Amino acid sequence: MTKTENLEFQLSVEEIEREPKTFSIAATASQKSKLADRFKIVQLDSLEAAVTIAKQRHGEGIVINGNLKATLVQQCVVTLGDVPETLDEEFELLLVSPEQAAAFDEDEVYADPEAPDYDALEGDVVNLGEIVAQTLSVMMNPYPRVAGAEVRPVAGGNFTANEEIGKKPNPFAALAELRDKS
Repeated sequence: MTKTENLEFQLSVEEIEREPKTFSIAATASQKSKLADRFKIVQLDSLEAAVTIAKQRHGEGIVINGNLKATLVQQCVVTLGDVPETLDEEFELLLVSPEQAAAFDEDEVYADPEAPDYDALEGDVVNLGEIVAQTLSVMMNPYPRVAGAEVRPVAGGNFTANEEIGKKPNPFAALAELRDKS
């Protein structure tokens, strides 16, 4: 039976080997409440992850693979009503030296859809709980909407999110008319 750790779980870099180790991480009631406040969501009912960590076979990085499961409620961006969400997602993260992360940034590795997400390893501790928390924040729907909710035009407004591009007046049309008249 695997021991379940909470979101405060950290590993020393010295403890991490080339042979993968798997950990089960689950948020406590207090941690779920704090994360709901931190990420400005209505409620976080559950958050757990199975996380595997190992040193890279070739290189100096640390590879983290996992499966995150969560149930939460967010606020609709249109109606402010509750929007329930269930996550069951795989993730991968490569921790590298700050110099390597800077080189990846310079080479725009983050733009490659085939490349794993990466971050700089600061210090000699890997905070797996914080990695799970940050992964949750990235995986949540950034614009939750109640079914059928749409942004409606505002009376007298010049723009709506639902406006078709072809219906917008050309701001240079008046200038073209003036040019044609001169």
